Amino acid sequence: MRVIGRGEGVYVWDSEDTDPYLANKLQGLLDHPIVAEVQSCGLMAAVQLCRHPPTGEAFAVEHGVGMVCRGHCFDHGLVMRAVGDRMIVAPPLIITRAQIDEMFGLVRQALDRTHAHALAAGWMPGADT
Repeated sequence: MRVIGRGEGVYVWDSEDTDPYLANKLQGLLDHPIVAEVQSCGLMAAVQLCRHPPTGEAFAVEHGVGMVCRGHCFDHGLVMRAVGDRMIVAPPLIITRAQIDEMFGLVRQALDRTHAHALAAGWMPGADT
């Protein structure tokens, strides 16, 4: 990322390098067993959690899977917001590729822990709920 303008104490950042890099890393989460969809706009990203991604079957609302995932994120120093079963991350505009790599390592860990929680709780397809 580079500064492309400055005036009156305001900096304008060029994120042409990190925006697509983040979007590419985000697409890499689609192989996860509880990720149904990913979206990004600039450096804001969203991950839709789903009980059965191929069919789009959602987790039951009462399970609060978004908050479960949020807890795993917070436990490991990652700030992600849960909006229902959609996880939102908006890193600082000055984030580097190395920091994006680190962030997505933590995202994947949180998703893995959330998946394990959902399996143990019987929330996944084929399990008694």
